[in-house]
Amino acid sequence: MELRTLKYFLTVAAELNITHAARKLNISQPPLSRQLSQLEEELGVQLFVRGKRKIQLTEEGKYLAQQAEHILNLADHTAKQLNLMKQETVKGTLLLGVTETCSASVLPAILPDFKTLYPQISYDIWCGNSNDVCRRIKEGIADIGIVRAPLEQQKFETAFLKTETWIAIVSKNHPLAGETGVSLERLSREPLFIPSRQPLQREILSWFSSASESYQIFALYNQLAGIIPLIAQNTGVAICPESVKLYTDDRRLAYLKITEPEPTSHLYMICGRNRLLPAGAKAFWNYVKQSFSESEEPL
Repeated sequence: MELRTLKYFLTVAAELNITHAARKLNISQPPLSRQLSQLEEELGVQLFVRGKRKIQLTEEGKYLAQQAEHILNLADHTAKQLNLMKQETVKGTLLLGVTETCSASVLPAILPDFKTLYPQISYDIWCGNSNDVCRRIKEGIADIGIVRAPLEQQKFETAFLKTETWIAIVSKNHPLAGETGVSLERLSREPLFIPSRQPLQREILSWFSSASESYQIFALYNQLAGIIPLIAQNTGVAICPESVKLYTDDRRLAYLKITEPEPTSHLYMICGRNRLLPAGAKAFWNYVKQSFSESEEPL
């Protein structure tokens, strides 16, 4: 599968018309049709359903279009980084994968000063849950990730960053809104919103199982932005890392420290194990690691 063929395929997938795609690529139609047929033969699947005036992508074609974008972006990023390495210049685009709470907790503390040190580095910041970020690191489409434990540390190079406490978020109209802290036993009586990521979900459920004989999980969430309006309307209580306070509206919400016991969460910076980082990513890794060097990793 050549990169040029993938570029041709993506153009046809976007235009859904061979003639229009050939014109856009500045090649004639017959060679383009042959390239597509050879690609289907090489992969052993049908990528298009060909009509008289328009073609449609098959499910296999849609999947290849999705993957081809990643492949071409990665190839372009790799070529640019190799050129920069040749020039021994610390610049280029740093591909960062972050969770929304980890980003709020870590990036504002380090990015302004790092930007001053390396003004020629730009950033492509992608946000998802920790599983998504780990997957992007494994696939090589992110250079560095900032994630929340638990994670499979043996699969990555890791640097411990910090420990955060967990909090409960309620509406300003909630009966608990006037409190500064709340026990897990008390929270077990409320409709709860908890993270959907399986390792975190299991960890949180174990807290409540230890604190109470019964509890109510009202909803799972993968991004806090999707549930904050519901919490503000007093639909339930969200269990979140403390860093959520950095980017939510405290005029409508109240934040309660979870006590008895006081659960904590650990943040890590990760990259691919035994993978050579581009110059900009390597500089970022070393800078962040040094910035959090006084933090003690939990046993």
